[in-house]
Amino acid sequence: MAHQRLITGALLANVPGAIYRSNWDRDYALELITDEIERISGYPAAEFLDGERRTISAIIHPDDRPGVLREAAAAARERRAFAIEYRIVCAGGGLRWVLDRGQLVHGPAGETWMDGVIFDITERREAERALRRQEAEAARMDELRASRARVVAAADAARRQIERDLHDGAQQELVSVALGLRMARTKLATDPEAAAVMLDGVIEQLANATAELRELARGIHPAVLTDHGLGPAVQALTARASVPVAVLEVPTDRLPAPVEAAVYFTIAEALTNVARYAHASEATVRVSVDAQEAVVEVVDDGVGGAEGRTGSGLRGLTDRLGALDGRLELESPAGAGTRLRAVVPLTPAGT
Repeated sequence: MAHQRLITGALLANVPGAIYRSNWDRDYALELITDEIERISGYPAAEFLDGERRTISAIIHPDDRPGVLREAAAAARERRAFAIEYRIVCAGGGLRWVLDRGQLVHGPAGETWMDGVIFDITERREAERALRRQEAEAARMDELRASRARVVAAADAARRQIERDLHDGAQQELVSVALGLRMARTKLATDPEAAAVMLDGVIEQLANATAELRELARGIHPAVLTDHGLGPAVQALTARASVPVAVLEVPTDRLPAPVEAAVYFTIAEALTNVARYAHASEATVRVSVDAQEAVVEVVDDGVGGAEGRTGSGLRGLTDRLGALDGRLELESPAGAGTRLRAVVPLTPAGT
């Protein structure tokens, strides 16, 4: 018997976990727990054997305790083993993750115990968390690369569109202006009145060409944003809106140029969507800035039901923001208006 006790003691001491037995007939009082519990929790095993001083339940993290107790009780009721992962609060106040494997055991005299082993799995959980962070970062970088590729493709398409617009619009107007000027010069000596009429037409054509160029330039990058900053640029945007727009907040200090452009085009796209789809009676614009980021919110009281996944405008906007490590959020319940929110870091990651 003594030899068997020595073997049993050696086995208990070398199991890489804290073996325990709790008496469920005596309010879960621990009758046995090995010294490994001190390495895991920082509390000596002897403290747990005196139920008035310490219990396993007492060191379970408060947020995890209800779930652990429910699962243990369900396992006992269903006469099955359990394996529960939870956090414990250690003697020094730190947290560790443990895996608790247990099984209800019935004695010959009707007594009931819960026998189990508590393993320290903190390193495993930290490794899993680090792996999840790496996977999330890898996914974020993949999306960022894809987003930047879409931005480049969109920029190429935009340049081609600008070339077509210049050729079909302002360029044709300017060619016509040049022809009109030549014809007016020819007429000037022989028929000054006819030349004057032709010059009036040329002046009108020139005004049209100037207006087209100005509108085209505004779509590329508005001069008011470059010269005067976000406040005047936003005021100019809202003044052209088809519904009343209240500007609730806009920074007076200049922001980094890419951030200002992203904020401006976010508001422009949002107000375009309000005009086209929202059937709104009013909208609001707010741009707030702290030390880390600029936050844009455009809210309307329209019909809602907008889908952020559809439409080239919002997709392009998502890509523009993604290239700056920003993000776009859309809340648009049917019948309750739309809230478009964009967050743009003032210093994108990697810069």
